[in-house]
Amino acid sequence: MTIAVSKSIQIDHYKELPEPVKRAVKTIDRTNPLPLYQQLLTILCNVIVDKNLEPGSFFATESLLQSETQMSRSTIRKALEELVRQKYLIRITGKGTFVSIVVPKEAIILPELKSMTQDFNERGMKPGTVILEAKKMNPPKEVAEKLNLETSDFVLFTERIRTGNGIPILYIRGYIPWDLGITDIKNIPNSLYQLLEDCGRTVHSATQIINATIIPPKIANLLGVEKSTAGLTMERITFDNQLVPIIYEEGIFRGDLYNYNLTMQNNMGV
Repeated sequence: MTIAVSKSIQIDHYKELPEPVKRAVKTIDRTNPLPLYQQLLTILCNVIVDKNLEPGSFFATESLLQSETQMSRSTIRKALEELVRQKYLIRITGKGTFVSIVVPKEAIILPELKSMTQDFNERGMKPGTVILEAKKMNPPKEVAEKLNLETSDFVLFTERIRTGNGIPILYIRGYIPWDLGITDIKNIPNSLYQLLEDCGRTVHSATQIINATIIPPKIANLLGVEKSTAGLTMERITFDNQLVPIIYEEGIFRGDLYNYNLTMQNNMGV
C-alpha cells in the first residue's frame, strides 16, 4: 500500500503584504534626506525585531513591496537581500521571503539520543511533518545490509519533509523493518521513534554521520532553496535495547537553518 502527496511543500501563494509590513512601509518619508534604501531596510528590520510577525510567517515579495511603495525593484531587492544576509529573513524559492526561524546559536550536541521532533522542540521550533510517500516495499541492497535484512524482506519506507514553524528544514527517507509489527501506515506520527515505541520497541542508541553537501535540484525544490545551495547530509541507524537495528534514515538539512555545534573537553591531561 502506498500513500503519496504532492511532491512540494504547500505554502500558499501570498497576494498581500502582512499588515505590520504594510503599516511600516507607509512611514517612509520621501522628503527625508536619508536614502530610501536605508529607510526601507530600517523599517523592515524593525518589524522583525519588534516581533510583529511570528517566526516562519510570510513577510514579503519584491513585487508586493514595489506595488505598495512604488520604489524601484533594485532598491527593494537590495533591502531584502541584506535582511536575508543578516538572517532576519529566509527565502523560499517561488514563494517570497519569510521571517527567519529562531535557532539558538549555541546548539550543543549532548551524548544522548533525541528524535528530530525533540531536537526541533529544543531549538525553539514547532516541529511538523509533510509525508511525501509511505509504502511497504523491499529494501534496496545497501539499506537491507544496514538493517541486517534480506532484499526479499519488507520494510516501511517513508519519504518526508520535516518542518520547523512551518518552514521546510529537512528532507528525509526512513526504512523500518515491517516485521516489527507495523499495521497502519495511514496515520504515521511526526516522530518515527514514536511509531517504534507503538510497536513495542524501545529506542536505545544510534550511530549518526553528518557531512557537507550541495543540495540536489529536486530536494532543493522541496526545501524551498536555490539550486546548488549548501546543506548537511545525515545518515542514522537506530538500535533497540538488544542492539538490533530498527530504523535506517538518510536525509538532507538546509544549511542556513540547521547546524551542529560541539562542546569538547580536554581529557589528555595537558
